[in-house]
Amino acid sequence: MKSKKEEALKLLSGEFETYSNLVLKQLRLLETIFDMDSLSLIKEHFKEIKMQEKEINKFEVKVSERVINIIVLYSPVATELRELMSIYRVSLDIEKIGDLVVNIVRSLKKIDDELVYQNFNEKISDILIISINMAEKALLSLNNKDMDYAVWTIRNDDVVDELHSSFIKKIMKKRLPHVKNPDELKSFINLMNVVKYIERIADKATNIAEAAIYASMGKDVRHKNVNLDTMI
Repeated sequence: MKSKKEEALKLLSGEFETYSNLVLKQLRLLETIFDMDSLSLIKEHFKEIKMQEKEINKFEVKVSERVINIIVLYSPVATELRELMSIYRVSLDIEKIGDLVVNIVRSLKKIDDELVYQNFNEKISDILIISINMAEKALLSLNNKDMDYAVWTIRNDDVVDELHSSFIKKIMKKRLPHVKNPDELKSFINLMNVVKYIERIADKATNIAEAAIYASMGKDVRHKNVNLDTMI
């Protein structure tokens, strides 16, 4: 017969998995939006994304409260406590990813020059796909204690940073000086915001991967120069 602590931990695990899947669904919807040829179709998905964001916010509160209750009521041992604190940290990052998805779609809706969007859609999609893969692998690394996925995620954060920086520089140096009308300028500004938010999704994925390493190995790799090869 399972103890009350075991039952509470199992319930938390199930809720956290549902919570994780919700944000992954948001990211896949975002990828679908970038696969579309026209910005005019975005509104069809924005309502669904907003509804799911509300669910994500509810789960963040529920998971956080569940973690605190388990710690207070059941005196978890050290390994359990590490996992609980990691889930608590990750729950905050998951909620932030949900917010970033909404911010991205809002910025897309503000783009008035369809041609500007079409010219840069493929480059932005490339950055988005890496960031989504990072989020997926980071969550898998936590749920499955897979350090290969955690290390892969952390290493790819530098890739996304470089792509983000390169994109912004290209817009600032080669495009903005030749902008001819307010709609075009507004569109470029919103495109830069989109890429900034995508880069932040990669940052949140990196945070999740770092939490996975802490949960599994007890090593806090945040803000440190750590040999990632020792994590594998």
